[in-house]
Formats: sequence, structure tokens, C-alpha cells
Amino acid sequence: MNPPAVSTDIRRDLVALLPRLRRFAQTLTGDANAADTLLREVSARVILKSHHWKGECRLESWVFNQIRIGWSDELRKRNRQEPLSKQNAEATDVSDSESKAFLGMPEGLASTLLLVDVEGFDYSEAASILGVTPELVSSRLCAARLALASQPPGLAEKRA
Repeated sequence: MNPPAVSTDIRRDLVALLPRLRRFAQTLTGDANAADTLLREVSARVILKSHHWKGECRLESWVFNQIRIGWSDELRKRNRQEPLSKQNAEATDVSDSESKAFLGMPEGLASTLLLVDVEGFDYSEAASILGVTPELVSSRLCAARLALASQPPGLAEKRA
């Protein structure tokens, strides 16, 4: 018996993932415009290189990992081109205080929290996407939850 055929219409599957990928990209970049740019570039690359995905893992894990790799590449490129002071400029597109609290977490915490608590990836999948160990995912997740819990009272009520 032949194994089930892997979906070859990655474009269709990618479109379904776009809102989730955008949220993840925004946790990496801290800026909506930069997240959109990253997402466009990586989506085009994913479509062009779809033959590299062999169906060994979930497509969404592979694409989330491509977003993280794309952001790492962008950071390396920026480090060669821009002085450090320009890189540390604050994100200007985050509009509400809850988003600022979430995206203002130290690097890696917001992405880890999003992947595990929002997107539902298990620790090993999140570790693979982020390129870290499951132990570091556990540590970052704990730190992220503590950071959110330490926010001033009343922040959650502003959501309603």
C-alpha cells in the first residue's frame, strides 16, 4: 500500500496559515510593517522552495521555522549594514498597551509564548521552529508567563 500523498498545493495551505504566521513574525520583529515585509519575503521563498519540504514534519512547523530563519538572516544583514543604535529603535506600529506588553518582552519570550500557548505547538515542535532546545523553550515560556503576570493590574480589563 502506498503512503498517503503529501499535499502539493503549498500555496493554498500557506494562505490558511498567513494570520498565524503574521502574529509570529510580529513577535520576532516587534513591528507590524516589518512583520508584513518578512512574511511576504518568506512566503515567496516557501513557494519557490516548496520542493524542499518532504512531508517529514507538519507543513506549519516547517513554514514557522522558515519565518524564524528569514528573520535571523535579516538581522545578520542589518548587523552588517546599520549601526546598532538604529536597530534598537522602538517599534511604532503597536497600538494598544497589551500588544506593547507582549511585544516588549525580551527577545525570544513573546515568540515562545505565542508558539506554545496560542498556536498550540508542543515544546519539541516550538524548539525546532525556534532553533533551540526544549529545555530553553520551557525556561522562556516560564519567563514569558511571569512577565505577563507582572503587568500592572487592570491591563486585562482594557481588552473588553
